[in-house]
Parts: sequence; structure tokens; C-alpha cells
Amino acid sequence: MKRIILTLSFLSLIFIKTFAQKADYVAAMENAITLLNEFENTENNKQAVSQLERIAVAEPNEWLPGYWAAYGLANLSFAETDADKKDMLLDKADKFLAAAEKLEPKNDEIEVMKAYLAGARMAVAPQDRWQKYGGAVGMSLQNAYKLNPENPRAKMLEAQGIYFTPEAYGGGKKKAAPLFEEALKKFAKFKPASSIAPSWGERATTWLLSQTN
Repeated sequence: MKRIILTLSFLSLIFIKTFAQKADYVAAMENAITLLNEFENTENNKQAVSQLERIAVAEPNEWLPGYWAAYGLANLSFAETDADKKDMLLDKADKFLAAAEKLEPKNDEIEVMKAYLAGARMAVAPQDRWQKYGGAVGMSLQNAYKLNPENPRAKMLEAQGIYFTPEAYGGGKKKAAPLFEEALKKFAKFKPASSIAPSWGERATTWLLSQTN
């Protein structure tokens, strides 16, 4: 009986320790994601990425730190003015996302982030890169739709691609507007799996739609 009690006490201690570690992980992730959501603030994004890098090392079996780090690095690339530095940030983002995909294969959010990173690559030099990276964006979005047709971020990036494509090439604000509206409908129905699951995009979609009027 005494041995059983000791065993149960030991297991309880392990459970409490694991739960506390999980709570610390979630709290750290929530803090980093809050900073990332202020994407206009470059310093906050840098701080968030640094924090996510540390979390990814401490939690090697979790895919979300790498996913969010890739998102933050992509946003930093948009804020950077030097083309070489943009590509260096995106090289780093690609590595984080590749590590996340190994942990979480066949995930629609991973595919959406691939499209986001490819779009960031194209933005470095649109005239030179549109053919290569435009195709990569399209392929990743197709994969995302196959895995989850209701992903609002996939629809947002599809609309964004049309928005920034010149009218002479089949794009433009007017054609993008109904796609942004569809994305917002998907956002309205979307419920993140947790407080640290992918949840970005709605604010940018609303703003871009406002620019189509």
C-alpha cells in the first residue's frame, strides 16, 4: 500500500511539473504572438522573433514556435529596405518553417505560410521574381485549399495576389474586392485551435478591402 501511495505521489509530481512547463510555454508563446500582431512595430517584431527562437530551442517537439518565427521574419523582410538583408531574413524563415513542417506535415497553415514566404520573396524584386515565386504561391495555396478549403488566410493571400497584380495582367483592386469579402466571411467563422494557434490576417484583410473602394 505504501509503495502504491509513493508511486501515485511521484506520478502526481511529474504531472504537476509537466503542466507547469506547458503553462509556461503557452504564456511565452502568447507574449510573442501579441508582439507579432503589432506588425507595424519593427522592434516588437524583432523581440518576438528572438523570443520564438529561444522557445523553439527549448521546445523542439513543438511546431508553432517555428511557424510563428517564420511569420515574424517575413514581416521583418517587408520592413527591411536592403534586398540582400530581405533575402537573409527569408532564408532564416524558410529554415524555421521547414523544421515546423517536419513536426507537422500536411498542415494547411504550413502551406499558407509557404505561400506567405514565397510572396515575400517575390516582393524583394517583383519584376524579376514574379514567375518563379508567383507559381510557388499558387501551388502552396492549392495545397492549403485541398487540406482545408475554409482557411481564411489562404483566401486572404489569394485576394492579395490579385490586388497587387496590374489590371493589364488580370488583377487589380476591383477583382480582389470580392475575394477579400469572402476571406472576411471565412474569418468570421474561423476559430483558432488554441490561444497560440495561427490566427493572423483578419486586420490586414479588412484594411486591404477598404483600399479597393
